[in-house]
Amino acid sequence: MTQQALDAVSGLNGKIEGAGGYEWGDKTFRDHAFGRLAGSVAMPLGHSFGVQLDVAGETARGEFGGAVGGHLFWRNPSFALLGVYADGYTTKAPKGDFNLGRVAAEGELYLDRVSLSAIAGVEYGNMIKTRGFIDAVASLYATDDLRVYAGWRNDFAGNQGRGGVEYQLPASTGWGNVALFAEGRVGEHGYAAGLGGVKVYFGQQKSLMRRHREDDPDTWSTQAGGAVAQAISGGQLVKKKKKPDEPTCTPPGDADRGTPPPCCTDKGARAC
Repeated sequence: MTQQALDAVSGLNGKIEGAGGYEWGDKTFRDHAFGRLAGSVAMPLGHSFGVQLDVAGETARGEFGGAVGGHLFWRNPSFALLGVYADGYTTKAPKGDFNLGRVAAEGELYLDRVSLSAIAGVEYGNMIKTRGFIDAVASLYATDDLRVYAGWRNDFAGNQGRGGVEYQLPASTGWGNVALFAEGRVGEHGYAAGLGGVKVYFGQQKSLMRRHREDDPDTWSTQAGGAVAQAISGGQLVKKKKKPDEPTCTPPGDADRGTPPPCCTDKGARAC
């Protein structure tokens, strides 16, 4: 491998992705289509370090959600990545405006054609308790341009698993910087989703596996929308309906003791 390929980031690069899909939930969840647009820019900081900025926007349930994330990391493309990660996400939930923040450690391990990636840290927001979370993905590159992956996440919405495939078109077609992908998700509270889309990479022409190990780390913030939908499906971000006031009655006076008040004969009323 060349010295340039061994840099933490091979050079200024980026990607844009567009995706669309459909989400299902429990009987109180309104099934709906959703769309997403995201982009990332990564650049080297000397030989061993790199930085990346992520932005994402989506529309779901008739509402807009937006996210911004950042990575600062050390990487040896033939071995591993270690760094810190932070992001913020905002959208409107049935319960009101929902804001989420996360700070985490980030890591990747490269084992021949297998890559293991994860972030783990603390999440906080205006409608959730501050708590730990984890998001991990295992990827297998069946060929240099074909990635099959499976992931698991545990956060404020509960557990959610996902699996997908990404395929970069051959360079001989003139579209060697374009990749197609599809993903399925299944989580707690009856949540499920399917989506597909396209990614356009900017930078040096190289295989998909090399792009993922030499250029941009995963865009973790694109998973936030699925977590919010799962939480809504579980009723976590939904306003609770007020129970109707329980009917009450007053014991009759001595003069009327023979005839109870009408409320005492209503079903559900407390006994007089």
